[in-house]
Amino acid sequence: MKLVPFSSEYLRLNEPLPFGLRDAAGRLLLGAGKVIDSASMLDELSQLPLFSEEAESADWSRRLSAAMDQAIRQGAALKDVAAVRPEAASREAATPIAMNLSEQWQALVDHLESALRDMRAGGDWRSRLFAVHVRARQLAQKRLDASLYHLVYEAGHSTQKYSCHHALLTMLICEQAAPLLGWTAPQVDSVGRAALTMNVAMLRLQDQMAVSHLPPSAEMRADIDAHAAQGARWLAEAGLGDPLCCAVVALHHDASQADAPLADLPPERQLARLLRRVDIFAAKISRRATRAPMSPVQAAREACLGATGVPDEIGSALLRAVGLYPPGSFVELASGEIGIVVARGRRANLPYVASLVSSSGTPLGEPALRDTLDRRYTVRAAVPPSQVRVRPPHERLLAMRT
Repeated sequence: MKLVPFSSEYLRLNEPLPFGLRDAAGRLLLGAGKVIDSASMLDELSQLPLFSEEAESADWSRRLSAAMDQAIRQGAALKDVAAVRPEAASREAATPIAMNLSEQWQALVDHLESALRDMRAGGDWRSRLFAVHVRARQLAQKRLDASLYHLVYEAGHSTQKYSCHHALLTMLICEQAAPLLGWTAPQVDSVGRAALTMNVAMLRLQDQMAVSHLPPSAEMRADIDAHAAQGARWLAEAGLGDPLCCAVVALHHDASQADAPLADLPPERQLARLLRRVDIFAAKISRRATRAPMSPVQAAREACLGATGVPDEIGSALLRAVGLYPPGSFVELASGEIGIVVARGRRANLPYVASLVSSSGTPLGEPALRDTLDRRYTVRAAVPPSQVRVRPPHERLLAMRT
């Protein structure tokens, strides 16, 4: 039995469950057709990591995805996208999905930017933000490796809408690592929202700096230094309604207790430590006008491994979440071939790689999928994006692994 995560955001009072809900060990909590008939039961379930049997929930997930994609293509408000139910998908099942995965993530970048730029008390920005959050999670659940591949690759090759692209990449990684640390579903929600909103107070400035060749002025530097506290205040004043998220945003650059055991810290500092680590990782692999991106492989090593070469608790969670060779990063194999990681493997250091360049340095006529468990194709080294002159055929490569 293969289990897949199920978000409690999809639970509703007095609606029959379309499939059974299980815990992380696969034990049945509520069977298909059962009804959540009280707010207390709904709240209790929302505190738990929930899962479903993949075979049982696959059709529901596919119909939900189709309904949300259809709503986005029709220009629906994001609050309406978040409220879409799978039942609507059955009426739209015959409509082909126009957007590929990359286009869907780009649409979320645009929607996130729109919601954050419109943040004010009394506006609908909160429902729009939550809709982005729900849709990003749904895409990640459906195609996690492909989503990591797209966001990591784009971070190293584009500076467009830097701030919101960075926020989505950070959210995706945080939400994969957080459950591995034993955090509750509400805590995962809060750290995800914090990742999406952490730079709201310097949204325009961050986008400007990503494409500028000039160093920040003294005024800009003051805004950078103040953005964490300022962003937390703005979120609270605009009615976010998540005090833990606001606290994490305020602390996400605070390294004052960096050496304290994670378990000894209050929840907001635990979440902020994860967010800070992922924020730094995502920034290092991102291109800016004044610098080339660091190889994601090198950045992953720095984010996950300490000075002794051993990962701490957060480092271990990050290794399990994205791998030592994250999808979207370029590597050289023992065969001499150069390729791009298309999916995580059985272990953090054993990814699946699509070879693009032969050992002689010539582009391969047809990309070849390599399982690095095979010693002939062990990863030998990271390759900076600037050294790869071949543009990967993304959709073809991802389809190879699928």
